[in-house]
Amino acid sequence: MTGKSRLSPLARLGCLIVIGGLTPEVAADSVALSANEILARIELETERGYTLLKGYSSSRQYTLQNLRFGKQAAVAVFTTYRQSDGERFTVLTRSGSEALNVIVDKVLASEAGESLPLANPHHQITAANYRVRLLGAEVAAGRSCHVLELAPRSKSRFLIAGKAWVDSSSFAIVRIEGQFAASISMLVGAPRIIEEFVEVQGFWMPGHVRSVTSSFLLGPTELNILFSNYHLDQDSAVL
Repeated sequence: MTGKSRLSPLARLGCLIVIGGLTPEVAADSVALSANEILARIELETERGYTLLKGYSSSRQYTLQNLRFGKQAAVAVFTTYRQSDGERFTVLTRSGSEALNVIVDKVLASEAGESLPLANPHHQITAANYRVRLLGAEVAAGRSCHVLELAPRSKSRFLIAGKAWVDSSSFAIVRIEGQFAASISMLVGAPRIIEEFVEVQGFWMPGHVRSVTSSFLLGPTELNILFSNYHLDQDSAVL
């Protein structure tokens, strides 16, 4: 199998913010599978990837901008992940607005908590969390994909109402876009998000997250997270 997926806790931030061009292409088996059958294969692929991926390290660049006041913060982070312990972050550099840097620190703390094993079931794309509908087939990340409509079963800040692009051969998630199912606060509302994944040695890992939210007082605020320099543990094996 060509891709194992590990869904990013970033897509379930509880803190923030978000804002595609895909060329339609019908996958060979798109008419053969129902939406629920595709969802069941996503669950199998996600569980397989979670089991096999023992650990990794990577670099991340967080850029947070408040458009109304023209403020920005940039934070470079070294990330390590272990299956039993979740993600840990080391801040390498930071610049810009002190207030926005504080928000980035809160995002990091949220991500660390949501990466723990007990938190995983709350934000995965599963039948327990979502109702799905098959919208068609398109190309994303250079792959023929099933496109699923995601309808959260509960109003959770960890679930997204929107669409998922699913690789038709591996059933890994390669793109998600939509809006969080629950508001962060009465002032901020529910952030919009686009999350794109990249294949790394057979595993689908987060590549770029863009999130946008707006509040009455602060106006629109945009968070971009870029992921790079993935190094997988040697005992992570693709079967």
